[in-house]
Amino acid sequence: MTTTIDLYPDIVLSGDLSPDIGPEIDELCDEIKKACKGFGTDEKRLIKALARDQTTRTKIAMHYEPKHGKNLRKLVDKECRGDFGQAMELLAVPPDVAEANLIRKATKGAGTNEKLLYTIIC
Repeated sequence: MTTTIDLYPDIVLSGDLSPDIGPEIDELCDEIKKACKGFGTDEKRLIKALARDQTTRTKIAMHYEPKHGKNLRKLVDKECRGDFGQAMELLAVPPDVAEANLIRKATKGAGTNEKLLYTIIC
């Protein structure tokens, strides 16, 4: 008997770079653009748009750049700073990329942050 654990949404595993996006994803991408437009960032609006399930966040991350011509992770990095910015960057990328970034952060430099690694691996 084989047991599998679904860590990532099917969209990540399928390799389909053009998933069925739908109008909801278009609207969320537009909300993100509006939240980051002009002077300052509407952080509540940005959180509301990105605080979604893994499948929706993956679709947003894949669709934002073709729709608006900017990389979503880089946009969020530019707009948000500190721990909040790091958290928002993790929401702005697919879950597999977010975990890879966390593993890199945990193993970067001298020593290893075992607590961070443990939360990802276990």
